[in-house]
Amino acid sequence: MRRLSAFLLICAFSFPATAQDIPSPAEFLGYELGSRFTRHHQVVDYFRHVSELSNRVTLHQYGETYEGRPLLAAFLSTPDRQDMLEDIRRDNLRLTGIEDGEPEGDTPAIVWLSYNVHGNESVSTEASMATLYEMVRPGGSGDSWLANTVVVIDPCINPDGRDRYVNWYNQVVGFRPNADPDAREHFEPWPGGRTNHYNFDLNRDWAWQTQKESQERMALFNTWLPQVHVDFHEQGVNSPYYFAPAAEPYHDAITDWQRAFQDSIGTNHARYFDAEGWLYFTREVFDLFYPGYGDTYPTFNGGIGMTYEQGGSGRAGLAIETAEGDTLTLADRILHHHTTGLSTVETASRLAERLIDEFRAFYEAEPAGAFRAYVMKATSGQARLNALAGHLDKLGIEYGTVSSGRAVRGHDYRTASMSNGRVEPGDLVVSLAQPKATLTRVLLEPEATLPDSLTYDITAWALPYAYGLDGMAVSDDIQPDAAFSKGQPAATAGEQSYAFALRWDSPDDVVFLSAVLEAGIDARVAVEPFEVDGARFGPGTVLFTRAANEQLGASLAPRLATLASEYGAELVPMAGGRVDSGSDFGSNRVRFISAPRVAVATGSPVSQYGAGVVWHWFEQQLGYQVTMVNADRLTRVDLDEFDVLILPTGGYGSVLRDAGMDALRSWVRGGGRLIAIDGAARFLVGQEGFELVRKSADEDDEESEEEDDPLRRYADRTRDGLTENVPGAVFATRVDDSHPLGFGMSRGYYTLRRSGSGYAYLEDGWNVGVLEGGSRLSGHVGVDATPEIEESLAFGVQEMGSGAVVYLLDDPVYRGFWYEGRLLLGNAVFMPLR
Repeated sequence: MRRLSAFLLICAFSFPATAQDIPSPAEFLGYELGSRFTRHHQVVDYFRHVSELSNRVTLHQYGETYEGRPLLAAFLSTPDRQDMLEDIRRDNLRLTGIEDGEPEGDTPAIVWLSYNVHGNESVSTEASMATLYEMVRPGGSGDSWLANTVVVIDPCINPDGRDRYVNWYNQVVGFRPNADPDAREHFEPWPGGRTNHYNFDLNRDWAWQTQKESQERMALFNTWLPQVHVDFHEQGVNSPYYFAPAAEPYHDAITDWQRAFQDSIGTNHARYFDAEGWLYFTREVFDLFYPGYGDTYPTFNGGIGMTYEQGGSGRAGLAIETAEGDTLTLADRILHHHTTGLSTVETASRLAERLIDEFRAFYEAEPAGAFRAYVMKATSGQARLNALAGHLDKLGIEYGTVSSGRAVRGHDYRTASMSNGRVEPGDLVVSLAQPKATLTRVLLEPEATLPDSLTYDITAWALPYAYGLDGMAVSDDIQPDAAFSKGQPAATAGEQSYAFALRWDSPDDVVFLSAVLEAGIDARVAVEPFEVDGARFGPGTVLFTRAANEQLGASLAPRLATLASEYGAELVPMAGGRVDSGSDFGSNRVRFISAPRVAVATGSPVSQYGAGVVWHWFEQQLGYQVTMVNADRLTRVDLDEFDVLILPTGGYGSVLRDAGMDALRSWVRGGGRLIAIDGAARFLVGQEGFELVRKSADEDDEESEEEDDPLRRYADRTRDGLTENVPGAVFATRVDDSHPLGFGMSRGYYTLRRSGSGYAYLEDGWNVGVLEGGSRLSGHVGVDATPEIEESLAFGVQEMGSGAVVYLLDDPVYRGFWYEGRLLLGNAVFMPLR
């Protein structure tokens, strides 16, 4: 077995050029790795240069970021395999059943190393260059390890975030780094380099693929499906190195072999760390439950996914003094990541044959769990089903429908109970009889088994909830025998139609309305249901009338038809303005919709994630122009220039003091609309003029409660807090769909709650969405949080003067994947609330 020596590791940093003229990182860059931060374009140049010189490297650009930086993957193998990479890829997929047939050649183990998903955890990209060089230089580790492995190196998953951090740091560091923890170079400005352009955490986006970088990376990753995947990270400055095995809880879909390989990896890493006297820990903090990570997503696809965490992160810079008085340098951090990267390849090479056998066995095994198929009802609406189908396409999950109906019994998503039902043609059916059965089960089962509530992330995420669907998880093996049709919208009628009606029942309708308003077409909305020629239209139906768009003349119908075709909207032509029941189209109960002027608070103290998801929703999903306003300038902005102000989650006490709150109230009373999300809503509790009040748990049964033990165990302090914790659970929300904030939600609403706080019903406002008793559907809820949340407000509207305040107690567009919430936020922004 090869051992890594300190000399070998140093060579990877500064080894002189070989006979093949493959330069070390130091020789190419002109400085030693660790002496400064390397900008992304320099990293790209190094990888490209090495790929041009080495016959062991094929470099593939798989996409680019929102800011236009290239995304790269380097494929490392023996020279004779470089022309066979496509054959190797297809043979690997034959092991899974995704490609038909048996492998036609040898099947090396595929090891994928992903660096710098969090931009300010910048050491890993530096380490990627050292690892690339060591694997391809003659006489290096690749001479033996590449004999039975293919190694893929993605040097930087998040180039935009990395350059944000590196460019900032290079601007503030002095002529030499200052290790004093109070020096300014250890305190990034908002939003920091962790996130991508839209302030998304790309490490939570693997399963959801809401971001451009994720979509482009996963399009490549899903065509390879490596046996081993490592995600390189950093943690707090005072934390030693973390590597596998992971902490509990493990999702029960993870196999014994996947657990065992983590132990093998950890044992190998420990040999090197022990030899050097480096501190490390395992089996703590970083669990394997939530499916959106770079360790869990590859694991649910049959590989072994692992997170490695080096101390440092955005605070460390080039050097920082730790709490123990040691100085942690960038060179130290590079060396640690370089060591575990090489140790991973070494272990995979040693166990390559077993890796291949177990990978095949993963895909051949009967899937676990109580259910064998998932049925999403056509009554959920074509747009919602289409959205889910598009997501399944990205994941490589197969689906279809049935050609004939049959009775079934299963778990009803909306009631969280067993019930009888039917599967019918047009329903979207996903069977576990497919290669990606495990991933399918993890993402579609109503509730994952949580062996330990002390977990790192949200505990509920089932896609039927995220997409607001009606459906069932059934134990019968229902095989779709027909292709699911995404349908085509009906063509609009000719230019003589009096109006065109858009039924309002999905987030896609918000996208279409936004496009229509941006195109200069005016709209109206029926606030009450109506009927025409036996057809019923619910409250919230949007109408595009000739009378309101006379300036467009005969071009109205063709413009609407073009937009409807582009956005997949179904418009129903109306011959006249009189209805059989309800209000005629000229009634005051058919309200005018104008394109609102929207401002969104951003910058400190707003959550970068909260601001980012709203920004991304407007720009990337709606294509609607908004004004992002720094929160510390809210008191200086002329709010009268805006119709809507959105406060994403955050703490606003430092920027909205007495004068600022006076100005905000005055603006709302004058007709403004304030939308307060999550933490921003909590900030308004107790503020003068705002009705939102925290709900206290019922204290009537105090006599039945046991007295607290005065000798509470210190060791149990973390676990004791779980009784009040809601890390992320789904609740059924009863909705008043006659209120504009609830338009399109006649079936109710699934909310993703991440707080144990409850809020009392508004006394004088409109309680549009409420959480009743027994409304939890999925996910962990602490026993002490339950009475707080039950019988509490989920979202509502307070009228204030001529304006309104919208309280959204849960982020409706959390992490960008909660499709269900886009309709709620769309109502809050576009619908007339007064």
